Amino acid sequence: MNSQVQKDGYSQYRWVIMALMFASFMLTFLARFAWPPLIPVVVPVLKMNMSQAGAYMTAFYIGYVITQVPAGMLADRFGVRTILGVSLVIEGLSTWGMGSISSFDTGFALRIATGLGAGAMMACCARALMEWFPPRERGTAFGLLLAAPSGGLLLANFIVPLLNAAFNWQGAFQGIGIATVVLGILIYCLVKTSDEPKGEKSFFGGFKVFFSNRNTVLVAIAGFCLMWMELGLATWANAYIKKLGFSVQEAGMVLIWYSVGGVIAPVVSGWISDKLGNRKNIVIAAYAISALLTIYFGSQTTLSMLNIVGFIYGFCSYAANPHLSLMVSEFAGKEWAATANGITNFIFQLASMIGPLVLGGVIDLTGNFSTVWYMMAVGPVVGILMLWPLRPPSAEQTGLAGGVGKSSK
Repeated sequence: MNSQVQKDGYSQYRWVIMALMFASFMLTFLARFAWPPLIPVVVPVLKMNMSQAGAYMTAFYIGYVITQVPAGMLADRFGVRTILGVSLVIEGLSTWGMGSISSFDTGFALRIATGLGAGAMMACCARALMEWFPPRERGTAFGLLLAAPSGGLLLANFIVPLLNAAFNWQGAFQGIGIATVVLGILIYCLVKTSDEPKGEKSFFGGFKVFFSNRNTVLVAIAGFCLMWMELGLATWANAYIKKLGFSVQEAGMVLIWYSVGGVIAPVVSGWISDKLGNRKNIVIAAYAISALLTIYFGSQTTLSMLNIVGFIYGFCSYAANPHLSLMVSEFAGKEWAATANGITNFIFQLASMIGPLVLGGVIDLTGNFSTVWYMMAVGPVVGILMLWPLRPPSAEQTGLAGGVGKSSK
């Protein structure tokens, strides 16, 4: 592998790592968001209500948040290859099992298991990118990685309706599950991040690093606020559009446009931040625009405007995503990037666990969607208040002190 190392110490194999991290993150989001497009189809079959439908997303996040911190600690100590591969296999098997459910309770348990498998993704991927990419490319690298969630949402709203039409909803879950298992095996075979034990490090040292730094805590709270909005939209937009009188496929197309905007935005904003800096200002601007677009999107009733506003909404909201994870990684330093991202994503995803259930309850209570858009918009407004006091990371934290660091590959 030494022959691949460039003169600055970073290997060309980093782009293989980038592709594998992107694929694992995207399939994780495909498995996660396979449920919302199927809500209008499965709910009548299983005789569920909307609160129960929202509870399936909550169930995923129960499992998801449990494994965030342990996965980050293990990745910092032992490397990411085994953790990432096994986690994808667990997620794939439980998604496949969703194709055989006949009751709410069984599906709820399987969605928890799916979340347990998915919980390692962010910490492992962040650690891998911090190891393999020089500081001057990390905005772009994290931008590419954080395009994967929207890519998974896009695939969910494009592929899931097609799989449902061709193989019914059971086949949709089973096909996604098989693909996720296969990727887990490939990750185990091909990922070459550091796997040697790091016995000199305190197993809980990352906790001290995270909680002693005001910046990491503020970013984590701000991410909670963003996830409150994003997961609310991803869970309930399909049902809202369906209630307007459009088909499952038409509702899916709106979310596809939203996802296309979300795929493009992290890459663009990450690249810009590498060139210009000012990550905090990019995030604050994205939050402010997204809060307004949340309410505006909820006022649209025509398919053409839903598609147009959906694209702009997706672009603006997901422009913030890569910078949150990268700022946490830089504040914590490469040594503790996985633990810091595990803790941060745990806090992020509490909103994902709570939001769909709360918003679903509001829909059941009011019988309409008008209130939930305002409730979702509160998230980024509060997030701006958390981001405002942030101070930029030091040159030592970013790895720019004394020049670009060297890869140990």
